[in-house]
Amino acid sequence: MTDQILKPEKEIREGEVIVGIAETPEQKIGRLKVVTERYKHEGYLEDIGVSYSELSGEEIVGDDGFILLEQTLPKELFDEFIKNGLLLVSKEGDQLYIDKYHWQSIQFVAETKEGYVGSVRLILNSEQTDNPVFPLPTLKDPDIVIEEEWKPRVANVKAELSQFAKQEHSHPGVAVALLRAASLYSKANNIEEWVATTDNRVVKMLNGVYFNFNLPKMGPSVRYMGSLCTPIYIDIEKALCFAESYESSIATAKFIRGEDIKGFEWYTGV
Repeated sequence: MTDQILKPEKEIREGEVIVGIAETPEQKIGRLKVVTERYKHEGYLEDIGVSYSELSGEEIVGDDGFILLEQTLPKELFDEFIKNGLLLVSKEGDQLYIDKYHWQSIQFVAETKEGYVGSVRLILNSEQTDNPVFPLPTLKDPDIVIEEEWKPRVANVKAELSQFAKQEHSHPGVAVALLRAASLYSKANNIEEWVATTDNRVVKMLNGVYFNFNLPKMGPSVRYMGSLCTPIYIDIEKALCFAESYESSIATAKFIRGEDIKGFEWYTGV
């Protein structure tokens, strides 16, 4: 299991997708730029506060970023950051949507010859950090309704899948490559299930013919981060087993499991 972006000795080849954990400031900033650009394009950030920051991008995404934001943002903006996140404009002029879960997340980023093109993260329920640890948003946000039958089942889920995004017109394999990285990380760290509150179009994709995950909904759709989203439960093994029962998604499932599958030669990563 790798702990960083895999950098080939040669230049990235045309059509190659590289995925790994965003560990360096450059990788974390690159991932957040993908999320920010995608969210802005979809209109998700229309109600999100904007703040110019005296901090550099490296300082914002670094281990002490939470503390530095608390020290430098006006109280009303820091309160807004805690509630909804902020679109921060760094000292270099980069726009980065960032929220309080950034520092308790394992972040994965996809890179191609064109640059950073994809993002997903796992918000962890517990993390060794000096920053505050917040409950998973799907289980805590008052706007998200979890049906009573699901509450005992998900009360102790270890991780939430979040900020699953890719650049428009990027390589079609970016999404599945990111899921592979998150799945293999989870397997290596005894994480068997995720929750997520996901755009309904993404839910439809994950339950569609290419993935066939058969992901159950835990509650009604809700307007969340500017789009219609649904809380879902992801038992990783069950989802992959279901996918393997369909001809249209068996190769996708095996690839996500970590197997080298014909047709996925474009991928370099974990």
